[in-house]
Amino acid sequence: MTKISVPGKLFLAGEYAITNPGNTAIVAAITTGLSVEITPATENSTIQSNTIKQLLLFQLDQLNKPWPDDWRYVWAAIKIIYDYNQLSDSIKSMDPIHISINSHLNTSAGKIGLGSSAAVTVGIIAAFDDYFQLNLPILVRFKLAGLAHLHVQKNGSLGDIAAITYGGVISYQSPDLSQYSQPNQNWLDASLANQFWPNLNIQTLTWPQNWQLLLGMTHESADTKAAINHVVLSEQFLTASQQIVNDIIQAIQDVNYTELSITLTDNQQLLTANLPTNYITPKLAHLLSDLDGIAGKISGAGFGDNGFAVTNYDDQKLIVKWQSHHIDPQHITIAPRQRG
Repeated sequence: MTKISVPGKLFLAGEYAITNPGNTAIVAAITTGLSVEITPATENSTIQSNTIKQLLLFQLDQLNKPWPDDWRYVWAAIKIIYDYNQLSDSIKSMDPIHISINSHLNTSAGKIGLGSSAAVTVGIIAAFDDYFQLNLPILVRFKLAGLAHLHVQKNGSLGDIAAITYGGVISYQSPDLSQYSQPNQNWLDASLANQFWPNLNIQTLTWPQNWQLLLGMTHESADTKAAINHVVLSEQFLTASQQIVNDIIQAIQDVNYTELSITLTDNQQLLTANLPTNYITPKLAHLLSDLDGIAGKISGAGFGDNGFAVTNYDDQKLIVKWQSHHIDPQHITIAPRQRG
């Protein structure tokens, strides 16, 4: 039996610019996530989830047809790691299994914007790697999960995949996959996990122990894919974002809270000036104004979802302010770094 805990993610800086290859974002893996359990089965393989009502039956050697929409990320992850195993010089036998997914990334109001699709994709790859003793390097696991996620979503930086795979807080420079462009965006080409990905750079950052992350949830679900598709980024924006992210990384390394607050504000102002006005919803506007000098900003695509604050002292006043504006505060913990 295999049971693994899979973190969620929180973008801290560099949003939107990271969708352009070679640009950098800072992303945290957080302990709020999901678990994936694999146990032996007899004839058919099965999969169930606490967020999907119907049990699904499948066979590992018959994955050519996509599954129902609810299972599309799981199907893509299983198919690519199965195919990758077939490329190996020492193919591991894959007998029938039962997969159980238990997610804490959804509420009665829907997803809470902490990377549920990325987490389940990474989780399937990691669970298969452990259960079938594939012994895949962490970079290969990232690439397989990234290709599966890209196949389904058709766009994105894969920064969420990287953070959830590696754990901790990372600086992530997005790869240029243009030379591997796939017909009909069919990215389920397992051989690409063995290729060099230009521009890709993943570095772990040491997060100061006394800096607490406070999540502010609006419970307004945002469509990241749609948001990315409708935004055009200028070269000036990309250059400015890269410089600001570099400054934020330096502030983290120097444990300089004042500089962190200034540079996160700089990043937020850059995003606000270059994105449509509805990027900042009324709740997110309150979230930002309530910070009042505390380090923080909107996380991810905006248009709803979440913001965050970084506090190094009593944050009760901020919590009360957020609650008065129907923003749900939650202390979150950075997930540990994963094995290589």
